[in-house]
Amino acid sequence: MEVTLSSQLLSLGISALVGLALAVVYDVFRVTRILFRTGKIAMYVQDILYGIAAAFITFLLALAVNSGEIRFYIIGGELIGMAVYFLTLGRITVRIAKWIHRICVKIALWFKRHISEPIKGFYEKKKTAIAQKNAENKKRKKNSERNIENPLKPAPDIVYNRIKSFFIGSGKELKGGIPEDDTKL
Repeated sequence: MEVTLSSQLLSLGISALVGLALAVVYDVFRVTRILFRTGKIAMYVQDILYGIAAAFITFLLALAVNSGEIRFYIIGGELIGMAVYFLTLGRITVRIAKWIHRICVKIALWFKRHISEPIKGFYEKKKTAIAQKNAENKKRKKNSERNIENPLKPAPDIVYNRIKSFFIGSGKELKGGIPEDDTKL
């Protein structure tokens, strides 16, 4: 099989387009990392999956273009396609993703300050009021239990007649506990 310059240039162009497509796929991972703040383990897993997928796609490209022969210009074309994307659209994509992330954070903070925290404060006040009412009810219940044990207050000694007789003191007898003349007091 003869390899001509035009077929090699066509293979280089196709591999550059495949490299551009691989860069777009990797950019999807980068944008998800920016927007969702994935951890290091998730980042490593994503990179490993991307590497496996990129190797498989490069192998399929070599099968389609060169009957399975991997040539340096195919890998070079992929790298050129990736570099072109990352130096042009990749930078813009990352800036847009960071801008979207900042807007989402601002919206979330506004929602938290103006909606979530007032509702939380309202429920905290209600919770405190209910706790106070419960404490008052427990106190009332305790007092009512004491009153059930001894429902009546002890009757005070009626000393009205004794005091009056002490002040009157002239030896007048009180009839039936009532003084004859109330004006003498």
